[in-house]
Amino acid sequence: MRFEYLPRDGCPCGAPLPDAAHAETVVRSAAWGDVRFVRCRECGSWCQSLQVSPASLAAWYDSDHYQGSARQRGSAYANYLEDEPERVEEGRHRYERDLAPLLPAPPAVVVEIGCATASVLRAVRDGGHRVLGVDLSPRFATAARELHGIDVHVGDFREIALPDDVDMVALFGTLSNLTDLPDALRAIRARLRPGGVLVANYPAADSWTARAYGRRLWMFAPSASTILSATGCRRALERSGFHVVAERRDRQMPSVRKLLNHARARALLSVTDRLGISGATTPLPLPIPGVRLVIARAT
Repeated sequence: MRFEYLPRDGCPCGAPLPDAAHAETVVRSAAWGDVRFVRCRECGSWCQSLQVSPASLAAWYDSDHYQGSARQRGSAYANYLEDEPERVEEGRHRYERDLAPLLPAPPAVVVEIGCATASVLRAVRDGGHRVLGVDLSPRFATAARELHGIDVHVGDFREIALPDDVDMVALFGTLSNLTDLPDALRAIRARLRPGGVLVANYPAADSWTARAYGRRLWMFAPSASTILSATGCRRALERSGFHVVAERRDRQMPSVRKLLNHARARALLSVTDRLGISGATTPLPLPIPGVRLVIARAT
């Protein structure tokens, strides 16, 4: 399998991308081909250009190369499903801390795009709300149904008949991955009721963490369409009909396995596996350096 690519000439902030020959660039090699990122001179976001095609991305998300498995470690996750018990607990905290205070009394309508195994939606559903998940990976959709009893629509959400009176759209680990982000945000805006809320997190390109990692930042990957700066994120949202009401550092309960994978310290995974601590997580959600949570309302 090899990536197919599409041209790209603009940043979600609205600025044109500089020619790669005269721009700050990062190139990364992956199992299915190289990916190149060009830095926007206007907002500082990193934009994948050429861009991996949506069809190639769907296949990538559904593969062991991305998700990992008992057979091989993935590029984004050592083995996504191994962390599911911890992810369910994190989903409960996520709902209680970040989502429930923004929702009307049950039953509200909540859609999560890029929901993977639907661990967050499980907590939202248990809170009495109506939930709908969308993901590009059939494997994730199967896991969501078998593990949590949640049916997940497979495909690009723009091509799926979603309700047009949604109270909340959640994008956890997905905002950076959306191809044609301005179009995606406009499509989300069209499905939200007036005053409906978008909640998303993203690793910020202008954070001190990103600057410290430099070209070793884990987000330089096929799955990342845009590594947004805080300015780029705000401009993209405002250009698409949203008003940003809050921004703060995101909180998560990452496993040791996830931390080592993102820290590019995979050599230690065999040690933590033998010690039986790879799935251990922090007892409470911690602020994650470099990862921002943004809350925006439809105008």
